[in-house]
Formats: sequence, C-alpha cells, structure tokens
Amino acid sequence: MALMMIYVYAGCSSSTPPQSNPKQPKSAGTFNYQLNVANIRALLTLSGQYVLWLRMLGDTAWYAQPLTYWTVGSNSLDFLGTISLAHAPDSIETVFVSIEPPTVAASPTSILMTGTFDSTGDSASMSATNVGGAGDYSKAKASVIFTTKSPDTNQAKSEFFLMDFIRGVPTASVSNLPIPPHGWAYGLWVLDSNFYPLHKFFYGTFTNPDSSDFNPTSTDYPFPGGYNRRPLNDPGARLEVTLEPSFAVRGNHPAGPSPLTLLWVRLRQFIDYNDTLPLANAWASSAPHGILKIFK
Repeated sequence: MALMMIYVYAGCSSSTPPQSNPKQPKSAGTFNYQLNVANIRALLTLSGQYVLWLRMLGDTAWYAQPLTYWTVGSNSLDFLGTISLAHAPDSIETVFVSIEPPTVAASPTSILMTGTFDSTGDSASMSATNVGGAGDYSKAKASVIFTTKSPDTNQAKSEFFLMDFIRGVPTASVSNLPIPPHGWAYGLWVLDSNFYPLHKFFYGTFTNPDSSDFNPTSTDYPFPGGYNRRPLNDPGARLEVTLEPSFAVRGNHPAGPSPLTLLWVRLRQFIDYNDTLPLANAWASSAPHGILKIFK
C-alpha cells in the first residue's frame, strides 16, 4: 500500500504535462499551386498575361507569379506551377489574379479576381465580383441603334451607336454600367466568325456610356459607336461590349478583344435606318471565378 501511494504522488507532482504531436506548420520554400478558373479563356500573346499575386500578413510587398502554364477545359483554364515564398503559406492574407503587360510591375495593374486565403485549407475562393475585383456587371443593359446623319440613309447599315431616340432626343441606351475600376476600360467590337481568321473591328473604348468613345470614327452623336465602311448586316457577326485592360487598348490599337464580354448581340441580315437591337447580358452567367490551392 505504501508503494502504491508513493507512485500516485509522484505521478501527480510531475511539472511537465503530457505532450501531443501537433501538425507541423509548413515553412518557407517552394510550393506547388493549382488555380482552376471557370468562365475564362487564354489571352492573345500581345494582349497581356495572367499573373497571380499573393500578399502576406503584415507585409506591404506583393509576390507575383506569371501564370505561364495551363490546360484548357470547357470554358475554363487550369493553371499549374510552383511559387517560392519567403514565409509559410499560412501567412498569406490576400490573393489576386490580374492581367498584366509583358513586363510585370511591382503591383497589380488590371485586377481580375480577388479572394481571401484560408490557411486551414491552404486555399482561396476567388471571383471577379469580389470586392477589389473587376466588378459586377450582371445588371447592365443596353441597346444599339443603326443610324446616321448622312443624307444617304443606307449608311446606317455601317454606322451604330449605343443610344436611342427618346421623343426625338438622342439618349444613352446603356444603364447600370458603372465607371470601370482602375486599370480597366470598356471596349466596343464587331466580331465576324464567318471569316478565318476571325474578323475583328475595333470601334474604341469608353468609361462613361453617356459620352463618346476615345476612338470616334463618327462624331454624329456623342455616344459610343461609330462608322466603318464595312456593312454590319452579316448574320454571322456579333457586336460586343468587353472589359479591357487599360494598357491593352492604349493608343486604340489593341491586338484583339479581351475574353471578358459584358454585353452582346448577334447582327442580322436586314438592317434598316434607325433599327434598334437589344444587347444581352453575358456577365451574369460568365463572370470568372475559381479556386486556388497551394501545397507541397
């Protein structure tokens, strides 16, 4: 009995509690990343590149990783690669994906998607409609009118504006389209898939639909649109309003449209003077979103 009492006493007086085996945190080093993005297409080489940005907790610097390798899915891209970090992934606070020119700056230029990193799952849910992303344009509406001030009204087959006549007064036809965030502009295109390669006619960029674009091919009306000698009555063509990185359309000579279509309408064979067509909203069902995972 004495021996048993001594044994119990000794066990209770231990100053070191039993230790568990906690999960060892990842340290700094090189990590794999996988970024699965829906509603996105590869960029034209001359139009820029996708870049992943990471910001660590308490750090003011950005980690930039150009996304140079991907596989193509059904209206999606899966980016894969490695990234070197000076801190463990559980220090990641914010993640961005942007579109950048060939020379990447020290901070994002045209931010496409944002997300908050979840250190418990080493992942982040990202979306263009998150705060700080490209924006939410799902409520945007517009119509296009084919009109001209030329005495030859047939020129309306080659001239259009994002406007309408309200009791005879030219009025912007675009609604619920906000001023785009820093680094972005709206582009206006006619794209004709009846030709190979795709015919691409650029009508200019704008930030305010209540004023003319920055590449006016007609000054008849102070709204986005213009004149091109090529007729617009090809039923294989589409008129699109796109979201463009500002650097890509600088100088009004973009290589091609961005894959970010906001509004669109298919053109028809028969177009008469002052005909109007409503544009469908593409963003409501096609805003880019994805999941980022970082792992050893």
